[in-house]
Amino acid sequence: MIQKNKMRVVGQRFPKIDGIDKVTGVAQFGADVKIPGTLYAKVLRSPVAHANIVKIDTSRAEAFPGVKAVITGEDFAYPLNESGNAPSALENQSREKILARTKVLFQGHPVAVVAATSAMIAEEALKLIDVEYDQLPHVLDIATTMSADAPLLHPDLRTKYKGDVEHVASNIAEHQEFIRGDAEEALKNAHVVVERTFDTGTVHQGYIEPDSEAAWVRHDGSVTVWANTQGTHLQRRELAHVLSIPIKMINVIPTEVGGAFGGKESVRVVALCAALSRKTRFPVRLSLGREEIIRAGWPSTSIKCSMKVGADEQGNIVGVESWIAFNSGAYPGAPIQSAVRRVFSHYRVENMKVDAFDVITNRPPNSAYRAPGATPVAFAMESIIDELADKLGMDPLEFRYKNVSRDGDLMPDGNTLPTINLDRVLDEVRQHACWTTPLDGPNQGRGIALGMWTMPGGTISCQVNVNYDGTLNLVLGTVDLSTTRATLAQIAAEECDLDFDEINVVIGDTDTVAYTDATAGDRVTYVASKAVITACQDLILNMKKRVAQQFSASIEDVKYEMKNFTINEAPEKSMTWFDLALKSAMPHSGEGGGALTGFASASELMHDEAIAPNGSAHVADVEVDPETGKVQILRYTVFQDVGRAINPAGVEGQMQGGAVQGIGWALSEEIQYDDDGKVENASLLDYRIPTILDVPSIDTVVLEYPSPDHPYGIRGVGQVPIAPPAATIGNAIFRATGARLYQLPMKPERVRLAIAALMQSDDPQPN
Repeated sequence: MIQKNKMRVVGQRFPKIDGIDKVTGVAQFGADVKIPGTLYAKVLRSPVAHANIVKIDTSRAEAFPGVKAVITGEDFAYPLNESGNAPSALENQSREKILARTKVLFQGHPVAVVAATSAMIAEEALKLIDVEYDQLPHVLDIATTMSADAPLLHPDLRTKYKGDVEHVASNIAEHQEFIRGDAEEALKNAHVVVERTFDTGTVHQGYIEPDSEAAWVRHDGSVTVWANTQGTHLQRRELAHVLSIPIKMINVIPTEVGGAFGGKESVRVVALCAALSRKTRFPVRLSLGREEIIRAGWPSTSIKCSMKVGADEQGNIVGVESWIAFNSGAYPGAPIQSAVRRVFSHYRVENMKVDAFDVITNRPPNSAYRAPGATPVAFAMESIIDELADKLGMDPLEFRYKNVSRDGDLMPDGNTLPTINLDRVLDEVRQHACWTTPLDGPNQGRGIALGMWTMPGGTISCQVNVNYDGTLNLVLGTVDLSTTRATLAQIAAEECDLDFDEINVVIGDTDTVAYTDATAGDRVTYVASKAVITACQDLILNMKKRVAQQFSASIEDVKYEMKNFTINEAPEKSMTWFDLALKSAMPHSGEGGGALTGFASASELMHDEAIAPNGSAHVADVEVDPETGKVQILRYTVFQDVGRAINPAGVEGQMQGGAVQGIGWALSEEIQYDDDGKVENASLLDYRIPTILDVPSIDTVVLEYPSPDHPYGIRGVGQVPIAPPAATIGNAIFRATGARLYQLPMKPERVRLAIAALMQSDDPQPN
């Protein structure tokens, strides 16, 4: 594919299109939606982690003044399964996760929802709902739930393995194997082997805006939704399933999103609003509180992992064995493929065996979090790589450089990496001041770790419409989470030879834009830009047809450049972009020809080939207080191959934001559960997201090695920056103290205990 080199608009720094509206309070978020007659909803949640629901009596709440409706799981239609029987909770997990029907599976599981004329009345009415529970034994950790005698959460759950389903009920939803060569034999003959066990906590996505959505079911049964979501079409499809109504009856209107990071992909809040609205025929809004979000939101997965890596005398990695269990919470859905295929693609390994498990526990169901699964698995892999380099007496950068994957190398799933520039990224690190400048104080250390991501594919649609004044409306189906309005406006301006301020970007609802996948996985800029380019080319072709008709010329003879259409060999025959725009709105003149528009839908295969891999290296300098275990980051630098930086300001922001989230995961963030499955730190005071006082300025080195399969050379940007930080900081802590940590987060008490254990042991790297 031919790539464009000379750019007028692409590559320039432009402000966020939505920036002014957001800082002035004009932008409409979920809680800003105002609909006359709106009812307010509140959720009653389970106080226990695992129980059968014996009885729910809502009569007192329904009689309370101001209450208009109460719903339970019985208000969702549950179609019979293929056997003609009532479906199990597992078969109906899309409904059961939203509102329990016969069984609760985590503390905070919704069991009833009230709609009232005020939020205060709804809150009071919750106290009048009587629920009788038959409490069951619960399991919270991976080791317990995987044991043969563990209480079963879903009696009908069978482990999927190699395409088959095992006969015995289990809390293991899936077992995937990734095998290449003979890892056991390779490790047996390796010169050096490192084997360690890792344990990581559950973290929340940390979005600042709590979920707040609204729905209105009209008297004809049609549903209008104001969604605080990453994907309007995904929301519509899931709502149609949950509510058992035709998809054509639902229109999803996106609001602004104050952070998501994967936590707002699936239907959750708005399904409850719609069910209440269907019962009352009034619009209903549900806004969750911060405590609800942390206590019963859908956080990231945690892992327990054992990993063994070996190398020969020359420093070549010869084999990898790993056992990884992902804690998915109450329902299946671990990001096994996402994590394994990316993290284990960093290095050339001829012999590999990875066993990965999707494990069910009595915790809230997990959802995606930026590079799903990659951060904890990369923590394990990159920590061992660093330790292996030490045992070989090699520099950690040079050991990585010797072993990193190159173009054409295999991923764990057998797909090949078309282009991967980790070696070039490391070349940049090698000569950068962050790596070459000596550290000058005691208890200081420098760490490095790598990350890699491949875009997951998907479909994105858009249309471009010329206004009669010559400006362009770009109508997208992708929710803007990270400056994509500005980025895609730049591409439209580039393709149409217009100026940036001549592009107006509109995020359409599901009734106005063709099917578009969710804003997730780094797909937006890569896939949407292809759609925008094609739509603009379609538009210009239509405009050329008008010009050719005007001058009785062949369309092949029409040339367009810098807002001017001319006829080859007859330059005096010309029309400007603005001439055509004005005529398109003047059909009475006989020259208009109707509206000028272009449409395109771009699609990439989902989860198949490795699309536009982007590599990253992070370098951190830390200082550790040996008395308290407190880790202070002195310097942090992110190197990343972005293909081409459409808007450098936005690219740098993505790199910095991901790094900060990874730093939080590394040092302080963890949802803490007591023995009964109750969250102990359900506030931002106790759930410690890093503040400006906790992180230094994040330096960015934007590297542009264009992807050959994109006309602009674009690669993804937003996912990979969160993957390396935990390992980067862990490796730096080791350099500063001699103690390695194998558990996240690396809180001060854990660092202090590791240092103390080191001082009492002859083994500098205990298991």
